[in-house]
Amino acid sequence: MRVVSCTAGHYRVPREVWWPVGPIGASRYEISDIELVTLDVETDEGANGFGFTYTVGHGGSAIHALLEDAIVPDLLGRDPRDVDAVWHELHAKLHFVGAGGVTAVAIAAADIALWDAVAIAAELPLHRFLGVHRTSIPAYASAVNLALSTAELVEQMAGYRAEGFGAVKMKVGRSLREDAARVSAVREAIGDDCELMVDANMAWDVAEAGRRLRALEPFAPAWLEEPLPPHDVAGFAALQRSTSIPLAAGETLFTPDEFGPYFRRGAIRIPQPDVIRLGVTGWRRVAAAALDAGLPVAPHFIPEIHVHLACAIPNALNLEYLPIFERLLEDPLRIHDGEATPPDAPGHGMRFCEDVLSPYRSRTKEVQLR
Repeated sequence: MRVVSCTAGHYRVPREVWWPVGPIGASRYEISDIELVTLDVETDEGANGFGFTYTVGHGGSAIHALLEDAIVPDLLGRDPRDVDAVWHELHAKLHFVGAGGVTAVAIAAADIALWDAVAIAAELPLHRFLGVHRTSIPAYASAVNLALSTAELVEQMAGYRAEGFGAVKMKVGRSLREDAARVSAVREAIGDDCELMVDANMAWDVAEAGRRLRALEPFAPAWLEEPLPPHDVAGFAALQRSTSIPLAAGETLFTPDEFGPYFRRGAIRIPQPDVIRLGVTGWRRVAAAALDAGLPVAPHFIPEIHVHLACAIPNALNLEYLPIFERLLEDPLRIHDGEATPPDAPGHGMRFCEDVLSPYRSRTKEVQLR
């Protein structure tokens, strides 16, 4: 089996297409556009894989250019079953461009596409191809909701609870007084038997994060996510030693090596690897390292792919259900009574609706093996 054709695409999709219900933002950003960078790989045996990455409105053209110019040529003619070797080779080849960032997410898109093709060739859903540890996983309802009023936030979180979710996540990052009042209101609305996660999106320094943790402790959050920027591993370690609240991080780490210092220093209790940054290959390396460190894994976003990966490891904690892409997908993941089950179709099964995306295409180019 060989890769004989690759088609890389770039789309800029305005917010009103994928999230028409109002503003969407967190402590450090508000999203107006989503950029999708996609890769379709075609094999000579008819097993065609799909991969992608995304940005929140900036840098997509750079990712697309790197994918098309430096990565696609290395995929043509390769056996997609060599996906692990390809991932390592691409990281070595592009090391001097930078180990993370644009490099990492471009490689991730290719890696996801190859894994999809291999599982399709085997006529197995990705989780079964990787090896099943469980057939479903608890999901928590997540939202990018810092812009909502307290009343709107409470209505949203209580609505998720009414839908059967046993855990929900909200954004923090306003003033201490506002954050405490909003978390208190949500806790009252969802009850003590529902897990509540809070996400700061790198809003604070160590001193301020310590103040916030003390203010949040009465509401028993299941975790505080990204209180600090990701480079401050020492700060995370100091904070984790000072509180009983588990700290979570990992969505803004782009390589498996970046997780190592967190594990070695006990800086977090819940790693959150993201397949869109790491690829399937890198994601599984992080999950294995977390298992060695005695830690669970809570994947970040993209539930349609992460449901497969989480069901194929022994230390998955839960799945983040954040339906930002739902309006763009052919077959969005459905949650039943707070539980997510991976689809049975071969591969990962995630595909975007071309008729929805096509008006927002910036550039698409097919490259074939000659």
